[in-house]
Amino acid sequence: MVRGMKKYNFDELIDRHNTDSFKWDMNLQYFGREDVIPLWVADMDFACAPEIVEAIQERANHPIYGYTGRPGKVYEIVHQYLQNRHDYYFPVEWLCFCPPGLINAFYVLLKIATNPGDKVLLHSPNYGSLVDIVEKSGRIPVFEPLIHDGTRYHCDPESFRKTIKIEGIKAFILCNPNNPTGKVFTKEELCSMMECCEEEGVLVLSDEIYADFIFLDYKHIPAGAASAREVPGCVMAYSTNKGFNLGGLAMSSLIIPDKHLREAFLEEMEVAQTRLDTLFGSVAVQAAYSRAQSWLDECIEYVNQNKLFLNQFLEEFLPEIRATDSQATFLLWLDCSEMGLDNESLKAFFVQKAGLALSWGDEFGPGNDGWVRINLATPRRVLERALEKWRDAWEKEKTERVNNV
Repeated sequence: MVRGMKKYNFDELIDRHNTDSFKWDMNLQYFGREDVIPLWVADMDFACAPEIVEAIQERANHPIYGYTGRPGKVYEIVHQYLQNRHDYYFPVEWLCFCPPGLINAFYVLLKIATNPGDKVLLHSPNYGSLVDIVEKSGRIPVFEPLIHDGTRYHCDPESFRKTIKIEGIKAFILCNPNNPTGKVFTKEELCSMMECCEEEGVLVLSDEIYADFIFLDYKHIPAGAASAREVPGCVMAYSTNKGFNLGGLAMSSLIIPDKHLREAFLEEMEVAQTRLDTLFGSVAVQAAYSRAQSWLDECIEYVNQNKLFLNQFLEEFLPEIRATDSQATFLLWLDCSEMGLDNESLKAFFVQKAGLALSWGDEFGPGNDGWVRINLATPRRVLERALEKWRDAWEKEKTERVNNV
């Protein structure tokens, strides 16, 4: 990550209302009011890298937007980027694509590699949509809690191995970096989990969608790089959606080392006609991976400064709140249990009294009541205003409690 003169303006306030933004235009539907500050959906309020915008505009100038194939240069650009960014070298033939996105890809892979009624392991806390695809495919989710030490989350390797064996797990969905905690799994943790899964014949589906968004001094390790096997027993999934803020273009890339699983997956993609890409998604992916890495690095640094600002604000004005020390993502996982509110009262406080739309702890698996996830990928002034509204509402709440005693 390069420090020094800044090239991009992440302080710019861009009005996203009336753009069909899920984050900004759906608040009445999901929170009952339109005037909340939305810090829930995991996309950014920053303009995309100008290199990507220019590439899309250039292609848009051609007036025909027909079916779009996937040329060899797409494989070359994605393959080179994943190797360079993450130091993971793999044969290009392992690379696959799923334009509908990572969640769809994992849903298809579960249907191929497991049977209805099979048990699938996930960590908790974990991204709720990963749990949904397990349940909606007729598989049974089993949760392995991450251990919180008061600051960060850790794995318990012995508990993990025990759960794999006792529960008869058939697949393990890993989220690395973890959403919502921002945990980057260490080489030791990954090696232990991969060894156990490969010994027991458990397929690993590794959601590495936030792999690009790692804070300075930390490093993402692909699940396959932690395997001792020449052909790892895992699938790794990536996307430009998070690091480059391209969620509306629905693109994902997968590394599938196992030949039979890869062929079965590609056959399913052929049936769904995903041999075709979304036109602007393909253009954006190529531009992001070949020309926009300086934008990404500056964005990571800006979000890190937002995180430091939030931590300082909490320490000064909201000492009851404990923030997890994240190593990645533009999300932050906050323990609000010392506010003394049950889960529904906590939601009502944020929406009705503070005017904030956040992601609630119970969306991320069992045992997470009293937690919220906040999105830091927004201009500093928006974050500051949100925190001020939280502080003011909480001061009023505490005063009312004293007066009602």
